[in-house]
Amino acid sequence: MSSPSKTPHVAGQTLGVIDIGSNSGRVLVAHVRGAAHLDVLGDARSPLRLVRDVARDGELSTETIDRTLRIVRGFVAVATSSGAERTMAVATAAVREATNGEQFIERTRDELGIPVDIANGDEEARLGFLGAVHGLPVEDGVVLDVGGGSIQLIHFRGRKLERSWSLPLGALRLSDRFLKSDPPSRGEMRALREHIQTTLERAGIRPLGADERLVGTGGTVRNLAKVDRRMRSTYPISRLHAYVLDRRRVDGVASLLSGMPANNRAMTPGLNADRADSIVGGGLVVQAVMDRLLATELTVAGYGLREGVALNCVTDEAASIEQVQNVAVSALGGHFTAYDSARAERRVALVNRLLARLLPGAAVEVMLAAAAAARLLDIGASIDYYRRHEHSARIVCDANLDGYTHRTLALTAAGLCAVGERVATVKGYAPLLVAADQRAVEQIAAGVALADALVRYGSGDPETITLERTNGHVVLAAPVVDDWPLETPTRRAERAFGASISRNGAA
Repeated sequence: MSSPSKTPHVAGQTLGVIDIGSNSGRVLVAHVRGAAHLDVLGDARSPLRLVRDVARDGELSTETIDRTLRIVRGFVAVATSSGAERTMAVATAAVREATNGEQFIERTRDELGIPVDIANGDEEARLGFLGAVHGLPVEDGVVLDVGGGSIQLIHFRGRKLERSWSLPLGALRLSDRFLKSDPPSRGEMRALREHIQTTLERAGIRPLGADERLVGTGGTVRNLAKVDRRMRSTYPISRLHAYVLDRRRVDGVASLLSGMPANNRAMTPGLNADRADSIVGGGLVVQAVMDRLLATELTVAGYGLREGVALNCVTDEAASIEQVQNVAVSALGGHFTAYDSARAERRVALVNRLLARLLPGAAVEVMLAAAAAARLLDIGASIDYYRRHEHSARIVCDANLDGYTHRTLALTAAGLCAVGERVATVKGYAPLLVAADQRAVEQIAAGVALADALVRYGSGDPETITLERTNGHVVLAAPVVDDWPLETPTRRAERAFGASISRNGAA
């Protein structure tokens, strides 16, 4: 069986990637900016249920092949209409297990005229890891990729793959095998848990290290997270990518879904209706893996195999977190006419220097949020200049900003909104921010506002601006056209940081 190989020199191209999965099929269309960023231009999904044929007969039926080809042909049309310059497809567990899997692939190639490969277990794990870890601020841990026919577990250190396992514990495969009642009985679920635990133990899966995190990807994980998010009264970040599920919330969603008959389950807010028959088994897989790893929480990856295939065309390794963050912010800014990259970078340089003097030892997340806010301060003006800070904040909450935790994005958005207000607030950012975070938000806003004033009314070169601190007093020397534009942001900074600030070296 074949596996997808890296095709170099496609940075700057728009790719279509089709995932012929065991439970569902999906297509992604993305502009590849390089190893650090993908601009998503289109996608689509459809249930396939290939693993049912393989589990029952060991092969794909003629009817299933014909139906799958119609769906994949539609995916190719989606890719073409979204501007894909090249489209490729990858098949996973069900096709590689089917005795006629290679014949299906050959027919797909002949009829659709696109490259189609079967990923072996190791390659499926590697590509899923490359996609899942890419946009998350994680260095060490385990990726759990739950498919319809199999799961992949990937242990990584320093964002590099160390070891992987491919196990026949897919959500649809196990649901069909063990969960015969509707809703499933306690005995059926207990037998399924025992099977998973035995399989994980035999595979030698060990608990996470103290510095390691569990990352989850695949449709099962994303649907559990979507249901959980809909159960919250409010949640400020629109993207599912980087959403965190603690064990208590995983158990709550799994219990809710397993107690319903399939018809009711299909209508659960947040759940894709076609996953009603596999989500209970998939939830049990997630719970069992968390038990085995002693994981207290799961970070959801909105990316997976398809994104991994696209990134694999330009790199074999995950980009650094800093690279991902910088490119994501710049790419977002570039979508707005009010964004001036040179001015944004001057603001960042200044806000970093201001915080170093006014808030020595600041938390990493505060520095990250302040830098992101400084870069993206102007984007909201493309919508409405007079409400620009509010719009910038809303865009941050809704945008494709990879490399950041949801909490850091909430700090960034709250800081941006506060630049345009007299007093910072964390209202509207629960549960990610609490009352104790209001001071940090005010410090981010004060630092960004002062940096912006210095850039707009002072020298175009941040190097001409100096800051010297002695105890609680800071001397700010900056060549400015007139001193008055700095008065308000300087006073705000004094309040926020508890320091006296003299401008232009004069007391």
